[in-house]
Amino acid sequence: MKIVNLTIIFIFFVLSNSIWAQKNIDQVLRKYKNDEGVVNMNFTGEVLKKFNESKEKIKSTVDNVDIVMFKSKEDISSSDKLKIKEIITRDKYDLLVDIKNKDQKVKLYAKENGNFLNHVFAQVNYDDMNMYFMLSGNIIFEELAKLGMDFQSTDGLKVLGKSSDKKNK
Repeated sequence: MKIVNLTIIFIFFVLSNSIWAQKNIDQVLRKYKNDEGVVNMNFTGEVLKKFNESKEKIKSTVDNVDIVMFKSKEDISSSDKLKIKEIITRDKYDLLVDIKNKDQKVKLYAKENGNFLNHVFAQVNYDDMNMYFMLSGNIIFEELAKLGMDFQSTDGLKVLGKSSDKKNK
């Protein structure tokens, strides 16, 4: 009986440690946040309502936005890119947007729960900047553009005033 109890405790311990050891995307990016040339922005709660570019009511709720931006030619390591790909696969993110043109590359992944996206992850690459961002909450895809994050237009991403139209002026 003691051996059975010890075995059960051991199995529980191993399983709980493996669950806690699994990294999330934000944990992979966390180590870069204080690096030189990296800009990290974090917005929580109602602060996001200020990004509402339209006067329409937003039905989405956003609990957290975390943005990590790298200056020209700087980026995360190849091994961390691989870790992020593994996490996207493991956590069953769906690829919603994949835009490639001469000025930018945008990939938008999301995990959904019913009518809402609960976790959104985007990789954005410009000639002069690489950016990663994560959103969490109950987000309606169509409302991302109202928050200044237009992934459906030909511009790909209009966040923080960054757009290919402004680059060309």
